[in-house]
Amino acid sequence: MVFVGVHGEWGRIDATQADLGCGQDRESIYKAKPPAPLTCYECAWRLHLVHKTDGPYDLWFLRHAANAPHCEARLAGEGMAHHLLKLDLAHHARAAGWSAEYEVAAPDGSWRADVLATSADGTRRVALEAQMAAISITEIKARTDRYTVAGVEVCWFTDRKTVPWLDVVPSVQIVRPQDGGAVQVTAGAVRFEPEWCHDRADCDWNSGYVNGALPCGGHGKWVAVEPFPLARFVTAICANTSRPHRLRVPSWEKNETWRWITRRYFELEEEQNRATVWRNQAMERLAAVQRRQQEVRAAAEQEHLAAIEALLQRQKALVKPVVEFVFHEAGAYPTVGRDGIPEFAMGVPVYVGGKPYAVICPVAGRVSALRDALAPLILFAATEHERGRLAAQAAPGQRVEVLSVELPPPAPVPAQRSQERLTVKQAVNRMFGLDRM
Repeated sequence: MVFVGVHGEWGRIDATQADLGCGQDRESIYKAKPPAPLTCYECAWRLHLVHKTDGPYDLWFLRHAANAPHCEARLAGEGMAHHLLKLDLAHHARAAGWSAEYEVAAPDGSWRADVLATSADGTRRVALEAQMAAISITEIKARTDRYTVAGVEVCWFTDRKTVPWLDVVPSVQIVRPQDGGAVQVTAGAVRFEPEWCHDRADCDWNSGYVNGALPCGGHGKWVAVEPFPLARFVTAICANTSRPHRLRVPSWEKNETWRWITRRYFELEEEQNRATVWRNQAMERLAAVQRRQQEVRAAAEQEHLAAIEALLQRQKALVKPVVEFVFHEAGAYPTVGRDGIPEFAMGVPVYVGGKPYAVICPVAGRVSALRDALAPLILFAATEHERGRLAAQAAPGQRVEVLSVELPPPAPVPAQRSQERLTVKQAVNRMFGLDRM
């Protein structure tokens, strides 16, 4: 069955319209004797007008005469469900004030629309495609692209339970109730539910990869709408209040997802996208500051470790000359501690007769706090520079002796293991466990 044919005198006719779309009467060709000169626009085979009722539908369509050859138009129009859906789509478009024609082909044959709806001012054309048969994703994307190139908008309608291409082209899933009620759109249209932290300047969902307050990037999501009448959906397409849109939330979604939305939901998503960009920028800035702070701390730690290593080298190098110095001065061999200890400003204590006698290379910055306890002791330094620093912190008149020794070159300090640095996208993926998928 098909809707459109060619009359030998009137030209193109539309069997669904009472005036056949050309100002003529159906009855004049219905069961006419001799048969009306009706032929198929595709295969030129003879057609005849058929009248049938199906529930609430009063159906008029064209059927190929017996022994018709293979015909794309006839194959495209097979099936009562396909036939009824095209009737509904055309009816709803016309009710919205648009014109609607069946089986309209491009001049170059690159596309053929089941129903081509055209706005009253002619500025918009929308192909309403009843896709009841199985079709590959590659083919339906190619057909959609051909419409786009021609400047024709398109929406695909299907009643199939499994629709693998619902995400990749502008489309909806429909259901025709068994009780004869209005056809319902059940999938393909969505609404955006916004969600924000109470204090947008301090997001409760901190990623944990930076310290400090971050602005809220929004936690809204897209949700499917409840089933609603097909008539309302087609009217919204014609009024341009519902548009196909590639969803951008969640922002880490790699697969494209087409859904039909209204302007209000686009604005809500756009608000969240802007907030997410701002949050990511703030996270990058804060992370950069914290990385610099970490680098400064690491450098200070390296410098501190290098200073400790140099101190240990000086203390080790001075043990022998200090022992000789004290022996000649005190007349007895001293005992030298094994390591620097806090009670001697991290210097190595030297004992004579079991009593403290001197300190090898104490830390100048610690001497002032122990000045009274250290005042009776000799402080030994390895360089004039170190002697000056110790003298500045020691008790007035305290002895500070310099014993020149050849110090070994500074030993390299093992580099501290740097922490892993993550980009904002990596941090977000890790936070939601997407890096493990």
